[in-house]
Amino acid sequence: MSHSFFRLPVALVVLLSLWMTAVSGSSAPPRPLKRVAHPSTIALEILPRRPSSGKTLNIRSSPDTLTSPTLRHSDTFRLTIRAFGTVYYLHLRPNDHLLHSTARINHYTNGPDGRAVLYRTEPLLRENVRAYWGEVIEPEHTAARLREDAAGVIPRPNGKTEMGWARIIVHHQGDVDLGVAPSFEGAFSVDGIVHHITTKDNYLRNKLHLDPEIAEYVDDGDSGLVIFRDSDLISALEEGEATRLWNPFGEESNPLARTKRPQTCSHDSLAYNTDPQQNPVLRKIPRPAWYDPRNILDGSKSLWDESIVFEKRDDVAGGGSTSDFVNSIGQTAGCSTTQKVVYMGVAADCVYTMKYGSTQNATTQILNNWNMASSLYKTTFNVSLGIIHIDMHDATCPSPPDVTRPWNTDCGNVTLNDRLALFSQWRGTIGDDGTGLWHLMSGCPTGTEVGVAWLGTICQQQASGSGTNIVSGTAVSTQGRTEWEVVAHEIGHNFGAIHDCQDGCALNSTTSCCPMTASSCNANDAFIMSPVTSPSQMQFSACSIGNICSLMQANAANKVNTSCIQDPDPSKQTISLQMCGNGIVEAGEDCDPGIGSSSACCNAATCKFKTGAVCDPSSSPCCTAGCAFAPTTQICRPSMDSKCDTAEMCTGNSSSCPADVFAPNGQSCGDNGLACANGHCTSESQQCQIVGASMSLTTACPRKSDSTCQVSCQDPTNPNQCVLLQSQLIDGSPCGFGGTCSGGNCVPGSILDTAKAWYVDNLQISIPVSVAAGIVALLMLWAFIVFVKRCCCGGRDGPKSPRAAKFKGQRIASWTPAPVSSSPEPLLVQIPESQLAIPASLRAGSDEAYRQAPPMAHTRDRSLAGGARGGGTMNQFPSSNRQNQFGPSGQDQYGQRRGRVAQGGDHDQSNWVDPIAWNGR
Repeated sequence: MSHSFFRLPVALVVLLSLWMTAVSGSSAPPRPLKRVAHPSTIALEILPRRPSSGKTLNIRSSPDTLTSPTLRHSDTFRLTIRAFGTVYYLHLRPNDHLLHSTARINHYTNGPDGRAVLYRTEPLLRENVRAYWGEVIEPEHTAARLREDAAGVIPRPNGKTEMGWARIIVHHQGDVDLGVAPSFEGAFSVDGIVHHITTKDNYLRNKLHLDPEIAEYVDDGDSGLVIFRDSDLISALEEGEATRLWNPFGEESNPLARTKRPQTCSHDSLAYNTDPQQNPVLRKIPRPAWYDPRNILDGSKSLWDESIVFEKRDDVAGGGSTSDFVNSIGQTAGCSTTQKVVYMGVAADCVYTMKYGSTQNATTQILNNWNMASSLYKTTFNVSLGIIHIDMHDATCPSPPDVTRPWNTDCGNVTLNDRLALFSQWRGTIGDDGTGLWHLMSGCPTGTEVGVAWLGTICQQQASGSGTNIVSGTAVSTQGRTEWEVVAHEIGHNFGAIHDCQDGCALNSTTSCCPMTASSCNANDAFIMSPVTSPSQMQFSACSIGNICSLMQANAANKVNTSCIQDPDPSKQTISLQMCGNGIVEAGEDCDPGIGSSSACCNAATCKFKTGAVCDPSSSPCCTAGCAFAPTTQICRPSMDSKCDTAEMCTGNSSSCPADVFAPNGQSCGDNGLACANGHCTSESQQCQIVGASMSLTTACPRKSDSTCQVSCQDPTNPNQCVLLQSQLIDGSPCGFGGTCSGGNCVPGSILDTAKAWYVDNLQISIPVSVAAGIVALLMLWAFIVFVKRCCCGGRDGPKSPRAAKFKGQRIASWTPAPVSSSPEPLLVQIPESQLAIPASLRAGSDEAYRQAPPMAHTRDRSLAGGARGGGTMNQFPSSNRQNQFGPSGQDQYGQRRGRVAQGGDHDQSNWVDPIAWNGR
């Protein structure tokens, strides 16, 4: 391998050892490199492709597509490279969220009056951008990881086998037979050290005066690529001394001083980004007294009232209070737990295009920047940065500047802050275009400032303010060696992140910055939100993570607008699709063969049929090469499976193929649980066998409450563990309890289907419960039958009783004094004894009646008056003032005596019931 080193002259080395002095890190240019190398690509191994699942199953993939050796945008592969005497294994997979499905590039040129003129719009097709991300795997584990990648196993976060992250965009695959090496750019990290790979042309564009020259001869490396590490930068002391020694005539004539590369962010110089009265994100609600949490006692308004006077939220610990950032360090509450995306627009001014030599090179660099930055946000916040618009301007700057795009001008007297204000004003004029942020790539830094952004303005599409303080959801980054870091930094400001603290800060000061920890302030310029560039910036600090996530909480008083952060749905149309040349037949078009394609039936420039043509075979399955409808004997959609699908034939009067018809989902088509699923005879275990063949996966995991549609298989080395694959179950496959997969989502079934599926999948619970419920039901049925029988039949039989019970008792009315009259009437009518059909032995006054009467129920005297006992019997008459029913002679109204009942004499009684009626008298 050939390496290029920055070798200082011997005299300079001696002087460096004698004259080491410190320089200011915040204003010095990026430090030069001591060493660069040319990497060697050992292998680019494309993993076997699988037929698409989900909605795309109905699109038949040809065998050539699945076996083609050409690298495709959707491929997973392993890139093996050698650099600095070490072999690195990069396991890469596609970045599916980098581009919106309707992304486009608008090309502008300068009109005669200097105004920008849109002269071409072309689709930014996903298949034309080969952007990937992944991990660097240890050599001893790369073979096992390759088998997992082939099966589509979802990588475990922070796996022990990973050495770092990787983000690569491939320009050219290369050709082994022709000896052409691959061309790619990006970066990867190994044990915390970032390795940057760039093309030779881009290295020379951004080369500093003290950077090593590229060797013209190469032994075994790829001469078109350059690789360098952050550890290859010379130290600040070495840089300062080398700069001074190379310029013995002073600062004025020092070419290095005149061409210093900027490295700072001018975010803090904007009033909107530091004044809480202007920016709601900087506000926090004052804490009320502990004894009055709602501020009721002092008569002020509610704690959450917007009219409360706010104070700065970025006071680290002002006034002895604890900083909001200290409290949220490392907290992820508020950030999404599922994958989201925010779509952005990117514009390149004329100077940026000029520095990259062409609009094609500038576009490639933008895509590389966003592939790097998007992967960082994806792994940190679960939010990818997708591109939906790119506005590209010619390398010639207009003169005078276009009044409608005043930011597209040469550097001149327009500062970076001025350019941001002009860009924000323009952004406000285009309204809702489906973007959450707009970003300007410029070639004009201002002094040491390389980027600037408005704080907490994500999803803000309107512009407000005036002069140089016009605010919108925008940011500006400038061209440089590692400009993706600047892009990621400025977008962090849009998300609401402030700068990390630097040397000299204190937790008890009023410095507006994000501290390292609750007890340490200085973050040592080690993270992406450092206000100055540094060689170790590759991730967000714990404070920045808490800062951004806390602003996304739904109940945050200073919450940022998150309405543009959405689910990654490629089918969602956020802009007009009227674009001839994207290969998609849209409304208003007859056909669309795509840019660079020719068709005998379609005019590619107008997307209209040529004369005499009624269809175009490139976009219509039932169209012949002669631009006519195909006959009814032509198959337009072959059968996928003879058990579950039938072939569709052309109708003869249309260029479209009839709707796909297949057997109902769930219909049995074989043993071992095989069932139809959108025309396929399959099962979950069979899908495990097909997708996970490289890992010998054979059995699907029980899904039960799992409502996802990802393939999940039992780990052959540990049956109690499941391996979750990236592949989706085929549409029509069962999921959850009675649900069906559709487009990667589990669509719930009916209540009956859900209950049935739950019962079958939980037999260990459902069977015992069913038995117990059956027993309870039988008992309830028996009780109901008994109840009905008693109600309907119980009165007919009646209880058995002695013969005397046949005679009904006569209730004797209470005795009352006879009314006062000259001839009193008897209280009871005397009935002649001859009229009574009563046996003699039972007639009143008979001793035999007394002997046959049932015994008295009680012998205890219950008289309230405590009357005397006599004859062993109890006095039974009430102790009232009424006269006795019997006269003084002891005879009743019929002339009969009381007999033995009254042997105790005449005493007050306690009971009101006449015992005679109950004792046979």
